[in-house]
Amino acid sequence: MKQRFLKISALLATLMTLLVLTGCTTKSKAEPAKPASHLSTVATTTMYSKKLGLDWNYDVYLPEGYNPKSNKTYPVLYMMHGLYGNHRNLLERFNSQQILDGIIHRSKNQAIVVFVDGFNSFYIDAKDGQKMESAIMKDLVPTIEKNYKVSKDPAKHAIGGISMGGYGAARLALKYPDQFSKAVLISPSVWQKLPAESPFRQLHAFTDGKKPWSDKVYDQLFPTNYLNSDSKSVKFFVESTSSDTTVPIKDVDKFVADLKDKGVDVKFVKDSGDNHNWTYWAKAAPNAYSWALKEMN
Repeated sequence: MKQRFLKISALLATLMTLLVLTGCTTKSKAEPAKPASHLSTVATTTMYSKKLGLDWNYDVYLPEGYNPKSNKTYPVLYMMHGLYGNHRNLLERFNSQQILDGIIHRSKNQAIVVFVDGFNSFYIDAKDGQKMESAIMKDLVPTIEKNYKVSKDPAKHAIGGISMGGYGAARLALKYPDQFSKAVLISPSVWQKLPAESPFRQLHAFTDGKKPWSDKVYDQLFPTNYLNSDSKSVKFFVESTSSDTTVPIKDVDKFVADLKDKGVDVKFVKDSGDNHNWTYWAKAAPNAYSWALKEMN
């Protein structure tokens, strides 16, 4: 019995070895490793911002086939996170790299995408606080255009964001139409008036120097205040859900209506279900990215 057991064990070991060797050989022939130069990359890097006075992190998505030594240039999309987030949110809370890879593979519309770290700034220059708007326009954008193969044509420049980032994208696109020709807003925080009981009133982006949140300062900086003959040429994509309890859909409706009244081209997608959260944003992001890449290419 013992000899029989040993013979069976030896036979099984031999079969397992053959299977492993055969499997390795088959995989090696059928699935050669794809060269790294043909894959998209996402790099986390840092630049020094004079306007912020600190080392500032950002991520940059470089599409498949990107070659820093070639003469080919690419459209660029700057994407901005929401409150309490950071530059990694749109890569980690849902997989923006995978989404972009899929869109580019299907449509052939390529782009560089920069993920900005905006802290809780609403992407403005706060009184006695962070000068985030200036940092983006005078530090980040020039750095990206210097270090990456970005098209110099503003028609190929877009800015977008989620929640607070959507507010920031709307404002910067309308204020700087010579830099951004497209704006992508998902659940933009475009309150017509922030509720008195909102916890966001403890944030200091819109301070007047006396209280943390000043409605007067907020109203003065509202995106539609920058609508003029130049900015009305900016094209908008806006997506939000009618069940949003953080930024009521009536506020987004009013914002979109004001844009359209001034002749701005807006694609407005109004969903139902979900809320002001990552579950919804993961569903909305592919539409936003697809629109931006198509419009810039």
